[in-house]
Amino acid sequence: MSKISYKKLLLRKKNKEAITCLTAYSDPIAKILDGKVDLILIGDSVGTTIYGMSNTRSVNLEIMKNHAKAVTKSVKKSMTIVDMPYKTYRSKREALKNAIEILKFSKADFIKIETDRSNIEIVKYLTSKKIKIVSHIGVTPQKYSDFSKIKSVGKTDKEIENLLKLAIDLQEAGSKFIVLECITIFAAKKITKKLSIPTIGIGSSNYCDGQVLVIDDILNFSPDKRKPKFIKNYTNISINISKAIEEFVKDVKLKKFPSSKNSYS
Repeated sequence: MSKISYKKLLLRKKNKEAITCLTAYSDPIAKILDGKVDLILIGDSVGTTIYGMSNTRSVNLEIMKNHAKAVTKSVKKSMTIVDMPYKTYRSKREALKNAIEILKFSKADFIKIETDRSNIEIVKYLTSKKIKIVSHIGVTPQKYSDFSKIKSVGKTDKEIENLLKLAIDLQEAGSKFIVLECITIFAAKKITKKLSIPTIGIGSSNYCDGQVLVIDDILNFSPDKRKPKFIKNYTNISINISKAIEEFVKDVKLKKFPSSKNSYS
């Protein structure tokens, strides 16, 4: 099975079948996800999930390049998206330089940019340079140093109107997908219905064309961590890991490991 093209995905999925997307930051997880989800996102959420950062602002280009390369080298079927980190796309020139650098190094299919009215022209410019863009609207986490202050958007008529206009303008600027984060049900439904390109929701209802979540959240790596309401746990991997560690420690203390099978003669 070869990698699906954007054109085929658009034909098969928009208004027909939900698009699936999960994050990956490493080769082993990428191999598991490949072909099971349509899109794999190497997100700047790597900062909070892997590096223990309080937000995504300290994630830099080198971090994203290295994690993206670790993921994409093993992906044969899914399409890959890599986040542009905070303060790497403030101007057309800066955005182009950094986008080329990260795409050339990682071989990802798309870059994702957190977008508002101030950088529509940057999206248009990058598109003109043959760079495939995923735009991200609604709640844009790079704006926040404190995630506890994040609230959903699209609650008033004015907010809905602004979000819809932004989404349409980003589509016209050349965006291939638009991520809708923490946007109300009514707003997400209205935007998705209006656009000809797919919307990918995170906390924005099942009216979006697809859904994305951070893989660490669906696996429940941090059960004690307070999480947004849009997250659903599908397992509790932290319990399985804890049990395996406990068994290892017990075996070592009882001299059951390593056995002769695990030793060289």
